[in-house]
Amino acid sequence: MDSLLHNPIADMYGPDFLVLYGSVIAITLVVCWRLVQDPSKNQPLPLIPANPDPYKIAYLRSQNAGIAHTALFNLILQGYLQVSEQSISQTPDHPDVAKLQPIENAVFQKISIPSTATASLWLASQVVQPYSHDYEEQLHSEQLLTTTNHHQWRIQVGLIGAMIIFSLGGYKLLIALAKGRYNVAFLIIMGVASIIWLMWLVSKRSLLNDRGKKYLQQLQETFSQLKSKAKSKTASLSEYNLLVALFGVEALAGTVYNPYHEIFFPPQFARTSRYSSSSSSSSSCSSASGCGGGSSCSSSSCSSSSCGSSCGGGCGGGCGGCGG
Repeated sequence: MDSLLHNPIADMYGPDFLVLYGSVIAITLVVCWRLVQDPSKNQPLPLIPANPDPYKIAYLRSQNAGIAHTALFNLILQGYLQVSEQSISQTPDHPDVAKLQPIENAVFQKISIPSTATASLWLASQVVQPYSHDYEEQLHSEQLLTTTNHHQWRIQVGLIGAMIIFSLGGYKLLIALAKGRYNVAFLIIMGVASIIWLMWLVSKRSLLNDRGKKYLQQLQETFSQLKSKAKSKTASLSEYNLLVALFGVEALAGTVYNPYHEIFFPPQFARTSRYSSSSSSSSSCSSASGCGGGSSCSSSSCSSSSCGSSCGGGCGGGCGGCGG
């Protein structure tokens, strides 16, 4: 028992121990950071296929939602679905469904009644899940996704690092309290902050590993010209489909398929303008009503149409008409 209370660590002067503790924390964090690095980081990237599978790329970019968006848009391209106002529905005179791929046929059958954009995307996301597993397995075999084993390894490294930091800091804290020393704020802050940062480091989980992220970026750079081709109306249907798979629905803004973009991202300009106008009107009349006797009311504020409309036209004779 005496050896626990009296040893080089227990008897170390407070500031000296904080220096030692800070060094241990720094070394532990650096070692843990190195150990949890993505093993795929320096691996060569796969070759860019001449005819990439849009659904495979869509899963690589945004998983189920990406495949659902790509399938919905592809069905619109082929004339099976249509966009009307804020809903997506089946086209009455659509082509033969036998020409569709299984994943597209499943999505088409699910959109049996007109649905809002959000509802259609949710329904499509549920339907494509079995197909998503197939693409996930393909991407795993190509070493483009984070493996479960690597994630478990990260957690183990983090727990070991946290145990080292907690054990040393906790021991010194108990010794200090046992000796009646309560100036341990810095010790607690250093220990808690470092453990929180370490847990954040090891708990970060991305479906794509470093190799997958670089490969997706390479694909987007290789086919970046699709954006300009879509806006110049020279892209083919397959290129439009690949565009959505690679860059999402946002890439359709300003193209002939802008209505599909707008049902998911409706224009905000008109709404924002009306809100700004209403706010300006309210601000003008609020300042007018606060004039008291009306002698300080400026002619510019009272002559504005916003004040006139909100105050019932009584601003012409002063601010008294605004307050009643």
